[in-house]
Amino acid sequence: MLADLDFIKNSFETKYAPSLWKKDFIGWDAERAYSIAKNKVLRLQQPTIKEYQIILKEFFQSPRDYHVSVAFFSTESAYLPFVVRGADDQNLYKSRRYFIVHVDDAACSLAVGDEILSFNADPIDVAVTKLRQTEIGENTKETDQARAELILTARSGAHGHVVPKGSVDIQVRRKASNRVETVRLNWAYTEEKIRDFTTSKPPLLVSTAPSFEKNSKEQLKTLVNKMMMAPAVFEKGTPLLGRDSGHSVGAIKSFVPPLGKKLWEHDQNFDAYIFTVADKALLPPGKSELRVGYVRIPHYSADEREAEEFLNIISFFQNKTEAVVIDQINNPGGSIFYLYALASMLTDRPLSVPKHRIALTQQEVYVAAVLLAGLEQVKDDYAAKLVFGDTVGGYPVDYKFVVATRAFCSHVIKEWEGGHLYTQPIHLFGVDMIHPHPRARYTKPILLLINELDFSSADFFPAILQDNKRATLLGTRTAGAGGFVLAASYPNLLGIQAFHMTGSLALRDNQQPVENLGVQPDVEYSLTTKDFQENYKPYVEKILKSLCKICTPRITSTF
Repeated sequence: MLADLDFIKNSFETKYAPSLWKKDFIGWDAERAYSIAKNKVLRLQQPTIKEYQIILKEFFQSPRDYHVSVAFFSTESAYLPFVVRGADDQNLYKSRRYFIVHVDDAACSLAVGDEILSFNADPIDVAVTKLRQTEIGENTKETDQARAELILTARSGAHGHVVPKGSVDIQVRRKASNRVETVRLNWAYTEEKIRDFTTSKPPLLVSTAPSFEKNSKEQLKTLVNKMMMAPAVFEKGTPLLGRDSGHSVGAIKSFVPPLGKKLWEHDQNFDAYIFTVADKALLPPGKSELRVGYVRIPHYSADEREAEEFLNIISFFQNKTEAVVIDQINNPGGSIFYLYALASMLTDRPLSVPKHRIALTQQEVYVAAVLLAGLEQVKDDYAAKLVFGDTVGGYPVDYKFVVATRAFCSHVIKEWEGGHLYTQPIHLFGVDMIHPHPRARYTKPILLLINELDFSSADFFPAILQDNKRATLLGTRTAGAGGFVLAASYPNLLGIQAFHMTGSLALRDNQQPVENLGVQPDVEYSLTTKDFQENYKPYVEKILKSLCKICTPRITSTF
């Protein structure tokens, strides 16, 4: 166990890019976090695998970074057949109320809109707070709260959770009758099938042959995609059920109800439609209706096929709508180049993108050298497409893309030769601007819905649109997972499947990091108790009012 901790500490000291930021922001450093974990291990009388995993999970929570995580080999899990979310109408986190927002099992006596009052004898807020403290850790307050609410009814040993079993008593106030009742449910429990072989003697559990994932020098396109792809950083609601409640992170359809009368609808990888706003109280004087597009971006873990589908939707919206609502709430992130691809279709002018400070080792320099050598013979658009294909993650490839990539590789090598283990701010793969897409450019107002369960690329997408004044953001602050991700796996006898950490620190146009700070909305809105009990009516009203407001200058200027 101690040898394993030594390796993990060394990995953080070598490749964890936000170290300096974390030291300034929260006083964190790898050595101190390691000492705390080591002392916890030494205090164990008869250490078990699970006890070590809990200690390790706490170590990975300590830098307050949603890209820093550890996953375990475990079959143990448990769930209850409903999803809970909370609302604090005063935003004081002192009078938070909790409601059922989804029920999986028709046989369950609970109903959407029922208010949870207590959970296993604890007042519900106490139960959620305990869960947040023991299983989530401390990072962005709103995000941690939402995560704790979602795992209240779904736990997994793979995430290092302490998994419950048996029955649970839940006190609810019925939406239909306002009566208070107590309901007893049994956890749907799946046992651990991987036996813990530890005995009364402390086992010699020493990790061997640790190594980071290797990149293939032959697969240049795969390399670029792999470096820019962030893993899912969040337990997606209920991975055990595969439930898609609309509140699940990455859900194809979100909980946002239809925003108006639908005139056209699309339902494949994207939930999209065109609707009308006809409320004269909202519309500008003299305007009888407003035609608006809606499209849901559930995640950024996609590629050329989805980008082409999005392009067709946006092209249609450009011709048929006066504005668009983009819904990316509860978005776990994904590929930065797929994000760039979608953003390129939403503008008719170049969009600046964040720079990154990258932690360097021989690995990054080797990759840069291999890429540089492989791209030396590329002299035109045709050759560029032969190497990378027509797109990278849907983002168009041309000779300018190759020139930018070469400049990026040269910069990495130069930084290393200058003795720098932490680069100056640089654009990833040299892409300093997202250029308008050659085949689709949406030029009309955009309202972007964001919330506290937007991670990684779902932090970057609103940051880019906000910094370039291309969209109005409505909702709550995003999670603040600000960099690209490195993955490590290695042979061990501690049940560790893999761990992730952040390899860069991204800086916005104002030089502030995305990490921890997230992206603040232009129009703030948090879900209320009324939202949970009236099918999000106040939320929809806020969306429509904001939408008409951003459309007013464009509409009135034509009169």
